[in-house]
Amino acid sequence: MTVHTTRTTLIIATSAITLGLAGCATPGTPEPTPRPETSTAANDPFNIDQPKNLAAVSAPCQLLSQNQLQELSAGQAEPGESEWGQENCRWSNQLFAVNISPDTVQGQGISWMAKTAGDNGKPDANVNGYPAVHYAETRGSCATIVGTSDTETFLVNYQIGSEGRGNPEYENPCGMADKIAGMVLENLPPA
Repeated sequence: MTVHTTRTTLIIATSAITLGLAGCATPGTPEPTPRPETSTAANDPFNIDQPKNLAAVSAPCQLLSQNQLQELSAGQAEPGESEWGQENCRWSNQLFAVNISPDTVQGQGISWMAKTAGDNGKPDANVNGYPAVHYAETRGSCATIVGTSDTETFLVNYQIGSEGRGNPEYENPCGMADKIAGMVLENLPPA
């Protein structure tokens, strides 16, 4: 009889524990806790949502259209070579001089330039949604380098000419470099 009572006590205790644990469960499926994102495209200063194919324009003097050149009152195109050995193009007159130099060969993208001359390692400008860096700023000149993909950039080096001084359209060097860079972006096909 003692065996029967011990067995009954054991069954009742096990049932009570099981029912007790079942009563602690929350009905329904638990919601997963969202993890904080470490980096998103929205807060990445180097993010390029719509990369451009800079290499698709093989002649740098074609980076600006005839209409854009007329709008700028640019001089004649003069092909040249950039410091990194790639073709570039220069337009100059009494109002201003501008060099446009694509970089599809170094593969460093805008992040290298931002580390060199940007705002604490980040781009310090934005041209039509593309990260950019201003450097070599003086009273009469400014260079804007724009990232078009993770590895490609182009440089717009603008300098005010003798007749551009005092002319509100031409006297803001970084503003003009950015304006011209925006025109170049309009002419680049998507990557």
